[in-house]
Amino acid sequence: MAGRIMTDPLEPIGLVSHGLYLPEGRQTAAEAAALSGLTVEEVVELGLVRKCLPGPEDQPVTMAARAARQAFTMTDLVEPEEVDLVLFIGEEYKDYIAQTAAIRLQEEIGCPKAWAFDLVGQGVTSLVGLRVARDLMIGDPTIRTALLAGGTRNLDLVDPRNPATRFLLPSSASGGAMLLQKGFGENRLLEVAFQVDCQMADQVYVPGGGTENPVTFENLGSREMFFQVRDPALVTEYLRDRYPQALTQVIRKVSGSKPPDYLALGHLAPAQRELVLAGLKLSPDRSPPLYLWGRHGPMDPILSLDLGLSAGVLEEGQRVVLAAGGIGFCYGAALLEWGP
Repeated sequence: MAGRIMTDPLEPIGLVSHGLYLPEGRQTAAEAAALSGLTVEEVVELGLVRKCLPGPEDQPVTMAARAARQAFTMTDLVEPEEVDLVLFIGEEYKDYIAQTAAIRLQEEIGCPKAWAFDLVGQGVTSLVGLRVARDLMIGDPTIRTALLAGGTRNLDLVDPRNPATRFLLPSSASGGAMLLQKGFGENRLLEVAFQVDCQMADQVYVPGGGTENPVTFENLGSREMFFQVRDPALVTEYLRDRYPQALTQVIRKVSGSKPPDYLALGHLAPAQRELVLAGLKLSPDRSPPLYLWGRHGPMDPILSLDLGLSAGVLEEGQRVVLAAGGIGFCYGAALLEWGP
């Protein structure tokens, strides 16, 4: 399954600013090894040198709000009152069950006139947000400014002692935000593409807490409330072979045969990352690894973009691709032309 759409070049939609919130807590590879029973070397092979841990106040919406406020402070072109659309682009696991996080975020940030709703796309929700916001801007003349913000705490759902889900050990906590505006001629959003391997839909999930297996006194605190893998051998093979291949394919959908000038790539284990960069013929210095930060799901591309900007790697006229994958399994990529 795949989706693709081009933006009308006569009506540019640009990334005005972004925001990022990283909690102060950290966990090292040695600490993760002690919790999981793995060696430090095995943990590092998963792409975990250090990761971000949340504090007591670091809930998904709270972290999203902090990132959103930073996005507004990064520009004097947009005020919260001007926002027409608020999208929550964090993980499905959030502060409360059956609450629309986007509306709570809307209230906290002060966007009273906006239409607000949540998106669910696992590790690619931020890219789904770019697609949805852009499509709405193209189709609805009343929507000109969009705030995309979310937070992740999926690390709470990872049992470090479960060998079948060790690939999720780098899971971290953070908040991320992006401000898009129709008619903004800089950092233009040109194309967004997706790919889904639906045959893997039921391979990785949390068994407890849904309608099939509701929360009970018996399953509270049990393994059913953490991520599980239905067929560990199949998932291990998939992550080794298919995952980097699918990521490479979806990046090529937006970048074509020419590699991007900068790739804001989601967290990968070193072996996976090497395959993706080799498949794209992309130099490693054009896409920094996230080994010191952990895996942030849909926030990964925002984190990588922030690292590139902080390092001064991005230049005017460059083709920048944001890309990530997630359990399900799903993949997404977005192409931007950086600068005016």
